[in-house]
Amino acid sequence: MHLLLLVLASLTLQSPAPVTDFSGTWKMVPERSGSAEQSQPITAMTFVIEQSPANIRLDMTSGHDKTISASYPFGPAPKPPADPVGAGEQRAYWQGNKLTVERGGTISGQTVSSRQTLSLSADRSEMTVERVVIVQHGYTLRGTPNYATVKDVFVRVSQ
Repeated sequence: MHLLLLVLASLTLQSPAPVTDFSGTWKMVPERSGSAEQSQPITAMTFVIEQSPANIRLDMTSGHDKTISASYPFGPAPKPPADPVGAGEQRAYWQGNKLTVERGGTISGQTVSSRQTLSLSADRSEMTVERVVIVQHGYTLRGTPNYATVKDVFVRVSQ
């Protein structure tokens, strides 16, 4: 009997934590978001998110720009220090209840990586997206960062 209880307790401790569901349509709150304060202000942004156990799809529309769509397969979190993803690579992983998606691409011949960390408020009505964009040109000038960061707040407008 004691052995059975130990086995059940062990299985309970090993079961994965419940996954946070980000599915839905999210609209940026400009007055609480860093994107609205950039040198080229972005005051309208929408995320449409579809999440399954195997992957997450993000459709992001910013201002009047064309929608950017990407599907990320879930995998394990990279071990620190992790290099940014290269052009054409992408990954999604959990860090507790926060979801991180990373994608590499090319802009004007330069490899650019973006990392977005998504988190939900306790009542799941707000989503915070912390974004880092890194230009991987292979060199840096003293005192000049090769990255930019921004933090935006979104509200759920539909499930």
